[in-house]
Amino acid sequence: MNKPHLDFMKQACLLCDKSSCGYKVGCLAVRNGKVIAESFNKTLKGEKYCQNGTCIRKELGLSGGKDPDKVCTSHAEIGLIAYCAKKGIKLESSDIYCTTFPCYICSKALVQAGIGKLYYMSDYATNDGLRFFEASKIPIVKIKESVVWKK
Repeated sequence: MNKPHLDFMKQACLLCDKSSCGYKVGCLAVRNGKVIAESFNKTLKGEKYCQNGTCIRKELGLSGGKDPDKVCTSHAEIGLIAYCAKKGIKLESSDIYCTTFPCYICSKALVQAGIGKLYYMSDYATNDGLRFFEASKIPIVKIKESVVWKK
């Protein structure tokens, strides 16, 4: 794995520190070797759970999209797409670096945005969205955490 890919993944990891969610995810978009957008998962105003610093999903043992009403965060990938839409930034053919494989819905949204390649570090509870990337012939590269943080 070459150094720029590792540096971009490290940058995505550092975005996790900004997340107010108990399950921290960072995501960035890169085109021609430059970061064009970045995001992390956020709990939005108006959510009825997770406003007091605790994670309702963790408390109830929910994972992988179970009980979607209790998904209290705007996922990093959706935040990235929304930011780009707001600013008029095209994600088409960009490389996306996510600390965690995108969920089913985020996978579909990234494919629809026309991304060029997905890099990720950790698996999601289920990698159900994998088929959308494969069907669209979007390359996927898993970068092991041990490689990212190798000294």
